[in-house]
Amino acid sequence: MKNVKELKKIIRGALKPPSRETVSAWADEFAMLPSTSAEPGHYRTSRVPYFKEVMDAFNDNRVRRVVVKSASQVGKSSVLLNVLGRYAHLAPCPCMIIQPTLSDAMDFSKRRLSPFIRDTKVITKLFYDKEKTRDANQTILSKYFKGGSVVLVGANSPSGLASRPIKILLCDEVDRYPPSAGKEGSPIGLAEKRMSTYWDGKLGIFSTPTVKDASTIDIEYELGTQEEWRHKCPSCGSWELLSVENMISDYVERRKKTGARTILIKSVKWSCPTCGEIFDEVKMRNAAQGYVAQNPDALANGVRSFFINGFVSPWVSWQDILKEWLTVQGDPLREMNVYNTRFGLSYELPVELEEIKQDNLEDYPAAIPDEVLIVTAGVDVQKDRLEYAVYGWNAVGGYGIERGKVYGLPQDKTTWAELDALLNRTYTNSAGKQFRIARTFVDSGFMTDYVYAYCRSRLREGRFAIKGRSAYGSPLIIKTGIIREAGVYLVVLNVDSAKDEVVTALQSGKIHFGRDDQFLTRSFDEEFFKQLSSERKVKKVNGAEVWKKRNQHARNEALDVTVYALAAIKSCITSEDFWTNLAEEKPPSRRRIVSRELET
Repeated sequence: MKNVKELKKIIRGALKPPSRETVSAWADEFAMLPSTSAEPGHYRTSRVPYFKEVMDAFNDNRVRRVVVKSASQVGKSSVLLNVLGRYAHLAPCPCMIIQPTLSDAMDFSKRRLSPFIRDTKVITKLFYDKEKTRDANQTILSKYFKGGSVVLVGANSPSGLASRPIKILLCDEVDRYPPSAGKEGSPIGLAEKRMSTYWDGKLGIFSTPTVKDASTIDIEYELGTQEEWRHKCPSCGSWELLSVENMISDYVERRKKTGARTILIKSVKWSCPTCGEIFDEVKMRNAAQGYVAQNPDALANGVRSFFINGFVSPWVSWQDILKEWLTVQGDPLREMNVYNTRFGLSYELPVELEEIKQDNLEDYPAAIPDEVLIVTAGVDVQKDRLEYAVYGWNAVGGYGIERGKVYGLPQDKTTWAELDALLNRTYTNSAGKQFRIARTFVDSGFMTDYVYAYCRSRLREGRFAIKGRSAYGSPLIIKTGIIREAGVYLVVLNVDSAKDEVVTALQSGKIHFGRDDQFLTRSFDEEFFKQLSSERKVKKVNGAEVWKKRNQHARNEALDVTVYALAAIKSCITSEDFWTNLAEEKPPSRRRIVSRELET
């Protein structure tokens, strides 16, 4: 009798029509935000009204693809969780979340998904068997419930992407995905093939944009309805996108000892581009708001795309955004971060460095400019010489101190002894303060054993062996650690990322160069500057952008040693108050380094 009742229950469930309850309605009724959230407790769509249509698009039979291009800190992660929760509860099916890497997937599961399942009681019982203290069906990356599952994978894992059929596919931070999952092709395209068995499957694509013309989310957004979250002007009634171009800020600018700017914002107001009337933040937050589609015909293709910038976030004030923006003015890489995370826009970086002329050289008042707070060096190894460059740095930029060559075979100890003598020198500014080189990066791609032998015995002096790698989308310093066989500490650099930073700094005048004088023969000659601009950025077939020589016979040692010196200073910055500590004459550790652990 019991079996008959259970069978009838299963049949009734199978014949029951799918729930019409929208994701936003489900979220308002059931979803719970964990205690670690900015606003723990019941989820309220009214706090993020711009996400109501986004969530409900996942219930629209006309829509196959939902695209969200947004700033950071607008509440995007909760949307992914609400979609998963609604389907697990009311329409069980196989679901997948793709994060940029496996590590990101594990982090999302631990910090977001697991607390959401735990606190949203209506789905807790679906995932966990109360009679079992430990449920083998639930792991960090795979969570099962009756009729479905949630699997989390990294975009760099072709096996994880192509292994199972999926109905609900959510792709998070797609601009950080590798161009190809191994050799299998686009991670999104590879995973999307798993949806082919479901006529009513849904694909969600979410991301903060990155670099213009290389942004996946930009492309996906353009293919959709291009719906912008706009505000109705209280004066003329026009529907306008809040953007930085129409913000009027009253502020005071000051300079710190480190050379960095500080901005004190007094007020920020918005000027309507149609009528010119000016309104404060409170007025505009209470104004009528809604989406305006720029390409509504795309709905016929089943694609709705949405744009949300940081000016509508309830957790970030206009003053905070404008303070960030004004502080980074003139620094392309920091500007890019604000463009991406606050404005929700991709940023156009200079892709080529125009030739720098010798007439840009400056007269320093001493061997080292007074603005310098720390000194680093980079060394490149050639078959008959060692080339080096020494740079000084502050929070704003860099100063070329000198470059030179040590002629001799890398196999000879005398060659390295001569380099030692040069790197052990002190440099004095006009106030008499002396500086030694805090950190030196030595390329180990050539004559590796001899570089290892040198750096192994010079770790106390802050001299590290490095190896360059072209790693699209990875951080500047990919990983560090000890190679046990060689007994040497190795730093693995993303040379493409490092060259991006050098080129943008040179392009924006953030790196200065000294003219030969009574203090030093600095040797920043015509050949040096020619080598600085010896490479250009090219796009590979898989979409990755890498730096290549303009001419295969061109020399690029000047660019390489500059890259190594810049990477050396970047590796020194281990805390937010790094530059302040230097200005207060608190020296950094010679051996501590920003890194990811070396993987074996």
